[in-house]
Amino acid sequence: MQAPSPIRFMWLVFIGFFVGLAYGLAGAALIYVVDGRAVAQEFLKLYIGPFNMLVTVGLGVGTALIIGSSQHVIPETIEATFTPEELPESYFENKEKFFSLRRAITFASEMIVLGFAVLHYCSFPVKGMAEAVMLTAGCLQAGLASYAGRKIRYAGMMLHSLLDVQVTRNLFKERKLDVINTYVQMISILTVIGVYLGVRSYYDAPFLYDSFIGKSAQIFLLLPAIIATPVLLIFNFFPREVLRKIYGKSIDVELASLYEEIKNEALSGFEKKLRLMEFEKMYREELKYSLQLSLSDLPIGITILIMVLEPFIAR
Repeated sequence: MQAPSPIRFMWLVFIGFFVGLAYGLAGAALIYVVDGRAVAQEFLKLYIGPFNMLVTVGLGVGTALIIGSSQHVIPETIEATFTPEELPESYFENKEKFFSLRRAITFASEMIVLGFAVLHYCSFPVKGMAEAVMLTAGCLQAGLASYAGRKIRYAGMMLHSLLDVQVTRNLFKERKLDVINTYVQMISILTVIGVYLGVRSYYDAPFLYDSFIGKSAQIFLLLPAIIATPVLLIFNFFPREVLRKIYGKSIDVELASLYEEIKNEALSGFEKKLRLMEFEKMYREELKYSLQLSLSDLPIGITILIMVLEPFIAR
């Protein structure tokens, strides 16, 4: 299977931004009818400016569209590589959870309720219909974030189930599983940008904080960062460790096959051993350099860590 096209991802993000813009304009039109022009203008000013909802809602929708339209990539790649008999039961259990609509709706509903509570106690600086429209947008973001996070979690669990899979052929030669690593990096980087922008925008936004808990409610705006930090860091780097172990087993299989081929050749024991050692060294070095956490990868990890944790250290 080929890696999903970055161009297609880009267009889905653009669609997400269009949805964010359409929501803002539709909300402003509704507020104009109910509360008048001045309130509608104030809403648009807040929606586009301090709360940055045009961007964060758009990016959330775009990310959800990307994940939803490409969610088949990891399971189809795995199942094209291994037979059902080779895959452990835990893989199929996590796959069922990964695609479960009921679980997705339940978890999203819980996050929407949590998001509503946090935003309600932070208090938007508008009331009436404008507040309802902004609360709805905030709850939509919470639901979309929960959808993305849930998919990432169970994708990681499916990959984790492969650690003990029995490898009976050389999978390293054709590198069929490499598409997983490419896909994971695209999804995790896009998700962390969305988390960062959402948390950063809300944390600095002009909430009133006029509930009974006052400005203490601001700390709850960091919940997405607290939840996302370990998930995104692990999900960005864990797949290559799974691939390294699977490909390592593949090399062992190839070495055993090579030994069977040369054991009856007219070579001394030392020559046979030397040939096996050279073959193994070649494969191990190729594996090391193709999947290692190199210096070129470090900016990705550092970026994820700084972007998600930056609200904690900014003040």
